[in-house]
Amino acid sequence: MTPLFVVNGSNVSQETFGQIIPNDIKSVTILKGPETARYGVRGSNGVIVITTK
Repeated sequence: MTPLFVVNGSNVSQETFGQIIPNDIKSVTILKGPETARYGVRGSNGVIVITTK
């Protein structure tokens, strides 16, 4: 099961997520359970939220 990947507010594929340069990351948030409700069914396997600089 793959989580939902969100970068700067947009859903992205796992491949796109993997291409993010670590030095460009400002923050990482991992959501599970009820915290994923705002993402609906797509977030049922968890959500990884990245904000870049």
